[in-house]
Amino acid sequence: MSLDPPSRIHGIVLAAGASTRMGRLTTLLPVRGATLLASAVTPLLEAGLERVVVVLGHQADAVRGGAGLPEDPRVAFCVNDDWPSGLSSSLRAGLEACADADAVVIGLGDQPKLSAEVIRSLVQAAASGAPLAVPMRTGRVGHPILFQRELFGELGQLSGDAGAREVARRHIDRAAIVACELPGDLDTEAD
Repeated sequence: MSLDPPSRIHGIVLAAGASTRMGRLTTLLPVRGATLLASAVTPLLEAGLERVVVVLGHQADAVRGGAGLPEDPRVAFCVNDDWPSGLSSSLRAGLEACADADAVVIGLGDQPKLSAEVIRSLVQAAASGAPLAVPMRTGRVGHPILFQRELFGELGQLSGDAGAREVARRHIDRAAIVACELPGDLDTEAD
């Protein structure tokens, strides 16, 4: 018997970093007629998420101004002034901005091959009642990851550069697994 997916699902797109490995703002790189950040946000909107919060930090004004995100009232920004302290601070900022959500899909701002189909599959998998839904390929967990509210507290306890994948690994035995190609992310010029 299938349960209903969580009703209030928000997206959190982590895009606060300094792109030090790339040497320039990764989020603003051109990808198929859009920016990399727009390529990461658009599938969340296409999948029908109620709200998508983009967490900015390093050069927040430049990223917001140049991202070319879709004009959609569901898109919101929050700025993490503490971004140099690590990924976990951006995750906390995003969770605070999604405080009324039943579940969040946490994605990265540098995933050019993310698709709405993957997001919809995660949402459907969450209907099983599992506390999280993860995309997996050959035993490797990728992003984005859907977390139900019961794990928000644990996500908020992370520190430094620990990210959502850390919590996913702790609970992988209770996760709904979505077998799919992992969208990957761009961190360096070689990527």
